[in-house]
Amino acid sequence: MPRLGTEAGKAAPFILAPLAEQKRIADKLEAVLGRVDACRARLDRLPALLKRFRQSVLASATSGRLTAEWRMTNGVNDEWENVRLKDVADSRLGKMLDKSKNQGVPTAYLRNINVRWFDFNLSDVQELRIPASEAEELSILDGDLLICEGGEPGRCAIWKGGKNNFVFQKALHRVRVQNGLLPQWLGYAVKHAADSGALADLFTGTTIKHLTGIALSRFEFPLPTLPEQQEIVRRVEDLFAFAERIEARLATAQKTVERLTPATLAKAFRGELVPQDPTDEPASALLARLQNQPPAKPTRATRKVSK
Repeated sequence: MPRLGTEAGKAAPFILAPLAEQKRIADKLEAVLGRVDACRARLDRLPALLKRFRQSVLASATSGRLTAEWRMTNGVNDEWENVRLKDVADSRLGKMLDKSKNQGVPTAYLRNINVRWFDFNLSDVQELRIPASEAEELSILDGDLLICEGGEPGRCAIWKGGKNNFVFQKALHRVRVQNGLLPQWLGYAVKHAADSGALADLFTGTTIKHLTGIALSRFEFPLPTLPEQQEIVRRVEDLFAFAERIEARLATAQKTVERLTPATLAKAFRGELVPQDPTDEPASALLARLQNQPPAKPTRATRKVSK
């Protein structure tokens, strides 16, 4: 479609409906597209609601409210003990990136950017050189919790990918839990502390925040019994799966809504949006009347624009 201000634009053909039908189409469009906009606005609020839902689930899980009834039913009266990470898990930072010093076999490694909350993005994995003697020490096993040291300090995910040849760089902490602690429970505790702002008390730096190994070792969190951890993990996973199903439906609904406006406009310009009235003055009469009108005199504003 040429620009309307050009000669080609002025000469471009278009469909002209009777004036009365134009008014009915405009009224219908205003009503329909208004509802589409309202629907889009309501859908746009859902991601924030789902985020708050997940946060409330973790707050309930880490406070004991989520399994309060379960404890009563199972006769569990043990109070939760607050522990420090260094007492229940082993943590270490990864390999320093230094091309001038790193030697050995090119090896794929995980970076800060590869770790998302509770998931990994492995679409962009790079390599560094490490000696064979360090490969085992920097290995990643199922159940290892990888925690970001910088970027978004505390962001973490549990490796569940099975056997691999990955190592990890110094921007990540690898945490291996000891008996009596589930890595999922530790991940939930870290995420809740990040959401509540409590984790920020451990950060160093002013403009760029870091979660050092010493600070991470001091991270304190409640530790229920292993059976209760297992029950909490089961319930949280069920609730998070529910939220993911809602997100999938939301994505489908948003795509549908985005198609409604162009589809409605196309229907309007095909003459299918409102019923036609045979008593309407024909468009040919409107066109003839428009052609017989004298051309409008350019205003001061029009002359300035034309220059």
